[in-house]
Amino acid sequence: MPDGTMQYQASSLPVRVEQADAWVPVDTTLTEVGGWWEPTASAAPVRFSSGGSDQLAQVQTESGEWVTERWPYGTLPAPVVEGDTATYPDVLPGVDLKMVATKTGQASIYVIKTESAAQSTKLSDLHVVIEDAELAVTTSGSVEAELADGSQIVAGQPLWWDSSDGGTYREPGAELPPLPVTHDVEEDRVALDVGASVDAAEMASDDDVTYPIYVDPDWSSGINGSWYTDAAYPNQSYLSAGASDVLRMGRYQSYRGNIFFEFVASALAGKQILAAQLATTQLGWASCPNSPVQVRMFGPQSGGFSWNQQNHALWGPVLDTRNPGSCTSGPEAVGFDVTAGVRERIGQGQSWLQLGLAPQDENVSSRRHFSRGATLYVTYNSAPNVPTDPVFTSPSRQCGTASSPAMIGQAAVTVRVHQTDPDPENVDTNFHLAKASNLNVKIQDKPGGLGAQGLKSVTFTGLTSGETYAWRSRGSDFKSDGVGFTPWCYFTIDTTKPAVPGVTSGAGASFVVGKGVNLSVSGANDVAGYVYWVTPTQLVTPAPAVPADGTVSVGAALPNCAGTVSNSVRWACKAGAGATPLTVAPTDSLSTLWVSAYDKAGNQSAAAGFPLYPGGNTGTPAASSNLDAGHAWQVTAMTSPLPNVIPDSNPWIGANALSLTIPPNASTSTTDLPDPPVTTPVLSTAYSNASQFIGTTVAPVDASKSFTFSTWVKATRIMTTQQVVAKQSGPGIGTVQLQITSTSKFSFCLGDSLVNMSSTARDSNCATGGTVAPGTWQLVTGVWDATNQQIRVHVGNSITPVAAVGHVNGAGDRTANGPLEFGPGADSLRFVGLIANPVIVPGVIDHAQLARLAAFDLPFTG
Repeated sequence: MPDGTMQYQASSLPVRVEQADAWVPVDTTLTEVGGWWEPTASAAPVRFSSGGSDQLAQVQTESGEWVTERWPYGTLPAPVVEGDTATYPDVLPGVDLKMVATKTGQASIYVIKTESAAQSTKLSDLHVVIEDAELAVTTSGSVEAELADGSQIVAGQPLWWDSSDGGTYREPGAELPPLPVTHDVEEDRVALDVGASVDAAEMASDDDVTYPIYVDPDWSSGINGSWYTDAAYPNQSYLSAGASDVLRMGRYQSYRGNIFFEFVASALAGKQILAAQLATTQLGWASCPNSPVQVRMFGPQSGGFSWNQQNHALWGPVLDTRNPGSCTSGPEAVGFDVTAGVRERIGQGQSWLQLGLAPQDENVSSRRHFSRGATLYVTYNSAPNVPTDPVFTSPSRQCGTASSPAMIGQAAVTVRVHQTDPDPENVDTNFHLAKASNLNVKIQDKPGGLGAQGLKSVTFTGLTSGETYAWRSRGSDFKSDGVGFTPWCYFTIDTTKPAVPGVTSGAGASFVVGKGVNLSVSGANDVAGYVYWVTPTQLVTPAPAVPADGTVSVGAALPNCAGTVSNSVRWACKAGAGATPLTVAPTDSLSTLWVSAYDKAGNQSAAAGFPLYPGGNTGTPAASSNLDAGHAWQVTAMTSPLPNVIPDSNPWIGANALSLTIPPNASTSTTDLPDPPVTTPVLSTAYSNASQFIGTTVAPVDASKSFTFSTWVKATRIMTTQQVVAKQSGPGIGTVQLQITSTSKFSFCLGDSLVNMSSTARDSNCATGGTVAPGTWQLVTGVWDATNQQIRVHVGNSITPVAAVGHVNGAGDRTANGPLEFGPGADSLRFVGLIANPVIVPGVIDHAQLARLAAFDLPFTG
């Protein structure tokens, strides 16, 4: 509704029916479909014979099964159809049969034209045969036909009336109700004794009946929601699917009745009932003077009861009284306020409601007719749901508990919940802040704002460092508060940076470049974790700033400290109350470990330095890594032309020497000036056969462990795609590549066995940096430092890398245990240029060894 409330409407008769995925008004006009006459749009599907057989009608149950009525007196004639009625003329002598489609099923009305017809032998046992169902009498006297699948259709007790006072096949005339028909219920039929029924009526009234008379044994699908009772026929149920639209109430002569409406209300469970109205239509007055009409809650009692079955103790208090119309007025809409009764019954958990109309004074001779169709309008509101997913969004934190509050490092916090409402309306959320020491006193109270359901947030400001607070929230739709609060969400404000951590090493620790050293880091109790990194420089004061990718912010989520590796730094979670172990390796002879602590609020300390050389004495640097198990091919020390097989230049390798092979059609006589002014042989990758490459026959290093690859490179030009200078890979999924990118950068990569080490490669990383100078010799060195979990690339003889990236080897074989290839195919990615003095060694190179390579020397101990 426009004011945000919801309105529930329930009708005592069907109003709409679903057809072809759309809801259309009920339309009982008969149309011919597949040899039957059917209502155009019916909530209780029925179909009538088109004549020529003994099949009279079928009624469909809720399960979709059909109950068939057969005419036991011969073949039916073709009907005359008008509106909702199919008339079969002279089905018996002096008898027409009218089949009427109603909103709740069908009415089978026998039009008995003469007294002799009424008294005939056949009308003393008038019936149709019911197939595919078994008949039984209910407690109210109505008849149920139950199918094998348990579904049912219902027939009210059969009724009859005559033509006096304007009676038609649809309605009795004047104020009289229909009369009961003498009948017997058998297993497959309801047998009517019309003559006995007429005799009983004439004897009771001393008046002759007026012909034609009408006899109605109706059938419905059990969806009737309106009926009446009458003291004149105290055992008669007037729950009917007949063509009549009339419900009768009040007193006239021996007649005295009440009207009842029944509505399903399960959808209102738990709702706040704001208003309820019973909307009816008074069709007219049958007897004056008047007695105002009262409406009361009734029951619950099983519907369709008769006057004698009605439990009068189940009447509720009067809800509303109306006196609509006058003795001469026509149909008039009437609305009764039934708010109090509906609110009470819904509050009691009732899922269906009964409302009764009765005269204010039952002793006044006043009788009214109302329509069977009535609508209950209930305006209601649903209390908003308890908000869900309470979190902090600035900073990003989960809610804490009283014993373990969330830690916040700023004086303002933004919190958020997800707010919903059972009704599709706008909704608000109220956020309440208190000190944890006194939850009964709200120190800030802020609304999230009335608007669409979903995420609601507010910001609490002016918070004090060292204080513990708690917040919770509750929905509101400006008509009622939500059904409950979220749990308290506890947090502590802490804006103090932790102390600089302490770093120690075990006794007798040795320091070798590239070899792991076990250290211990300790910090305050509120420390959450540590960020650490190694620089190829000696210990200095003051400490350098924390690298950008190692910075922790009080306004952001805490980093994932569980083994996370980023480009410049690594992370470690604080190990309980004791010291936290770290394993790092020196990256040069005088290198330093730097460690910064951060607490649970996101406050971060300055860095503490720890020298990775013995005793922190610059005079005793860390030992160089022994590279003597590596390989080198010092072509600049050879003469032109080169042999097709270039021997290993490592004098200490012995039987493990590894030669470098030049393919048959590749140049062996290319010379250049890698070390001016001396002209020396170099390797040329200017060959076009994709299957050819300069390379080894087996893997020179295990790429899953630390190693260094270095070579002199002279690029002729920059291509539009990356060029693969060298590659080592194998049947496993590991690979190593040195590339020149299309943006004039050197790139040293580890990861999956992909020719194109793109950003989509799984478990692949590249350290990319430096500037490629076409036409110029450049020493390029790539280092995989497995202990420090870092890939580095150096250009020239500087031990400070031009690029570094964190890397963790993926699962599977990462040894890259295939040959080392220079300028490998495919041709579109092949580096075309010159190469000199390639070196690949297990271990991490230091500045002195790198300087020897830059001087066209070997890095080995000899």
